[in-house]
Amino acid sequence: MSTIHIILDSTANAPEEMLAAHPNLHIVPLKVIIGDTDWNEPELSNTELFRIAKEKGIHPRTSQPAPGDFARVFSPAAEGHPIIMISVSGGLSGTVNGARAAAKEFKGREIYVIDSRTSSIGMIKMAEAALKLAAAGNPAAAIAEQLQQMADATHTLILPDSLDYLYKGGRIGGAAALVGSILQIKPILTLREGKVVVFDKVRTRTRAVARMLEELDKHGELEYIGVAHGEAQATAREIYDTVCQRYPNIPVLLSGIGSALGAHLGPGVLGLFFQKKQ
Repeated sequence: MSTIHIILDSTANAPEEMLAAHPNLHIVPLKVIIGDTDWNEPELSNTELFRIAKEKGIHPRTSQPAPGDFARVFSPAAEGHPIIMISVSGGLSGTVNGARAAAKEFKGREIYVIDSRTSSIGMIKMAEAALKLAAAGNPAAAIAEQLQQMADATHTLILPDSLDYLYKGGRIGGAAALVGSILQIKPILTLREGKVVVFDKVRTRTRAVARMLEELDKHGELEYIGVAHGEAQATAREIYDTVCQRYPNIPVLLSGIGSALGAHLGPGVLGLFFQKKQ
């Protein structure tokens, strides 16, 4: 039986212990850029990202993996083995399109590229499912189909502390940024068909968190709930504890986000990820 290789882009922020435990799990890094310096995303923490950006007075940028980055990961893995690439939402990055273009260069190879329609914890859960299904002997095509179903059932809610980073990075329209900054309304964002859109608007951050948690009850049984943050560990821990108490029979995860997402969402961001049971 051929080994199936699972590839994530670095926005998943895969834990080192997960990578160490699965030799068939690989990472393609995005770049984080501040001025004339760039880093592979795993090399730069959010703490350093925001410190350097503040010191230099330069807004950080990101770039998707170059074709050669995909080729370097696809080449050794693709030698007779199927590949499943799980990418950050196409509405957030061109990474999924870059992966599909790179896959076409490996003619005759079995390569599946999945648009996760999410990021961070949502991608990690897809990778976990893929690894488990692969270990059980499922063919790559069936695993890819299951991952697409997971993507369709996954919901992502994002609460930025400020819309400045999204606005400067071009990930949300100027009108929404104006509402958030002048009227002091806290917009909750979501990914709808892969695009960043406003899910709801409330007056305070506390109310925004409560509104996000209210949404969990509207989707029936859930496979998991994930809480992610960018330099907002104390608040994220409070949300995590609350979710664990309310949903004792559902797996709950707590994680930081990587610096590529941090570059677009800014410090203090909170994320809530959950998948409807299929």
